[in-house]
Amino acid sequence: MMKFKKMHGNGNDFIIIENLTQTTSLTKSQIIKMGDRKKGLGFDQLITINPPKKNHHDLHIKFFNTDGSEASMCLNGVRSVGAFVWESKLLPKKPMLLGTKSRDILIKPAGLKNVKAIIDFPFEERIPAAEMKLLKKEKVCFVNVGNHHLLIESTKIDDYDLSDLCEKLRKRKFFRDANISLWKKTGSAIVSRTNEAGAGETLSCGSAAAAIASVALGSAKKIMVISKGGKISLTNMGDKLEMTGPAELICEGVWAKN
Repeated sequence: MMKFKKMHGNGNDFIIIENLTQTTSLTKSQIIKMGDRKKGLGFDQLITINPPKKNHHDLHIKFFNTDGSEASMCLNGVRSVGAFVWESKLLPKKPMLLGTKSRDILIKPAGLKNVKAIIDFPFEERIPAAEMKLLKKEKVCFVNVGNHHLLIESTKIDDYDLSDLCEKLRKRKFFRDANISLWKKTGSAIVSRTNEAGAGETLSCGSAAAAIASVALGSAKKIMVISKGGKISLTNMGDKLEMTGPAELICEGVWAKN
């Protein structure tokens, strides 16, 4: 038997399991079964909260996709972890430094239902010429947020068959583990769609919002990224990027492992 809570960060939904007052281990097949939206609990990612691996961390966080693979990080996920930890009174409601597979992330309370996440400012990486040939008609960039994002700027993001595009691109090793987003400017805001590696298209992707903001901000201090899940605010802090958005409890229960 395993206690869990289902949370969402801007519509990005998670099953979160804490390994602080209980000890759990899950196989890949169990994660896949839990992630089934018809026969399981359903989630975009499963997250485990673990004791810190380094002295300067408050906690160590692990992320798993619906196909059972491990993800490197998730910004909507860490914000949901903050809401989980503070609501459960596992740690005091104050800033926490979280360790993940790829980078440290600072989270802070931001009102009743919002949580902030602060990361090193994302940076662009070069797309090899052979891969650019597949994207020769697109305005693209490849951004490292702690995980990788292929960003395609288009004025007609709703016309894309995003699943088909991702299936074709992920046959290439370079894009295999990348999240792939379509985005466009709408007034002073950004509208986006994201297909996450190992999870498919989701209502929201925090790290995609951060990646898009890093290339769209320009000289602006703040920008809003809008997806089907809602709105996320991004603020340029120089060498850091701050994200603010909702993180809320959906339900909680006990899973009988099998």
